Amino acid sequence: MPVRANTLLTPAHPEWARLGREKRELLRPPADTPVEELLRLGMHLSAQAASLLSAVERSSGGRADTTA
Repeated sequence: MPVRANTLLTPAHPEWARLGREKRELLRPPADTPVEELLRLGMHLSAQAASLLSAVERSSGGRADTTA
């Protein structure tokens, strides 16, 4: 069985797991964040997603694939 080099490009490299954990920690709001703030952030993200979908539909002539 050939030996694979454990490079940073290897999908299971421990560095990717560490980076993923750090990213999740940075994106997770603090536990004491008020519900109103969480809702405001959620509404903002939803508006961004709707805007992005609209832009994709416009650029593709209304043929955006929303099944993904």
